[in-house]
Amino acid sequence: MTTVQINDKTKIGKTVLEMLKVLARIENDNSIRILDETEYLLSSKANKEVLMHGITQIKEGKKGKTIKISELWK
Repeated sequence: MTTVQINDKTKIGKTVLEMLKVLARIENDNSIRILDETEYLLSSKANKEVLMHGITQIKEGKKGKTIKISELWK
């Protein structure tokens, strides 16, 4: 699955989001599905576990792993 983030605070972002919402209502439900971040994070057991682990770390004041930006696109 590919995730695309669109900023709805720009004119093009608003236009694209509206277009995707209209497209999601036509044809079948499997064509395009609009998920917000919470829905995505709760959409599977593995995602939910990662989310809950992150929440626990924050509550306990623990820091997560620090990753250098240059390491992301290797």
